[in-house]
Amino acid sequence: MENKKILIFGSNSAIPYSIAEKLKINGASIIFVSNEYTENAGIPQNIKNEIIHFNYQVIENISELFNEHLIKFSPFDGLVFAGGIGGVRPIKLNQPNFVMDMFSANVFSFMEIVRQASKKGFLKDGSSIVALSSVSSIKGLKSKSAYSASKAALEGAVRSFAAELAVRKIRVNVIQKGWVSSDMNLDFIKDNVQLSEEDDFKKQVLGAIEPDEIADLVSFLLGDNVKRITGTSILIDGGYTL
Repeated sequence: MENKKILIFGSNSAIPYSIAEKLKINGASIIFVSNEYTENAGIPQNIKNEIIHFNYQVIENISELFNEHLIKFSPFDGLVFAGGIGGVRPIKLNQPNFVMDMFSANVFSFMEIVRQASKKGFLKDGSSIVALSSVSSIKGLKSKSAYSASKAALEGAVRSFAAELAVRKIRVNVIQKGWVSSDMNLDFIKDNVQLSEEDDFKKQVLGAIEPDEIADLVSFLLGDNVKRITGTSILIDGGYTL
């Protein structure tokens, strides 16, 4: 990752922060676009100066982000999409606006980001795009139909992007993650246990994944040693889908 410049999209949470820190440790420079504004508390010290606060979940504003803010940092050697939202609702509560919000955050924003990034001058030929998805895209879970559908759609877009961008040697891959330790707060567990499966967490036989493990896998996919991996969904789920 030495001397590479990586563009990261994420929320103010453990996984995107871990990715940013890992890439910096490995020698990359980063630009972190956060869709939330927060005070400096909680932001790792070594990435505070690399954060741009911009709500990229408002799709029509993404072109402004690239053309007015990111253009001065381009071109990039890689792009990481670690944004999106979760949500647990039974079928009867899956109102159209809830489903639309889920797809807007998890799919439409990613597709527009890649559309803008693929324009001349933003992403170098031979670069790498990595998106974070979920095991929910391949495993049916109660009360997660909207979330699961959005992640499956994200992965479909990744495969098509990989086919189209191959002419520029740009790789596009996705990581399907299981339960991550940083997500395991009391409210999250309560909601999922009540609306999903009582033993859902026990199915992840190797336990919760650490954010640093996700960061290692992202760094691997961004590296030059995997130039023939593209259009692939890589599973890191602690045995959840066994």
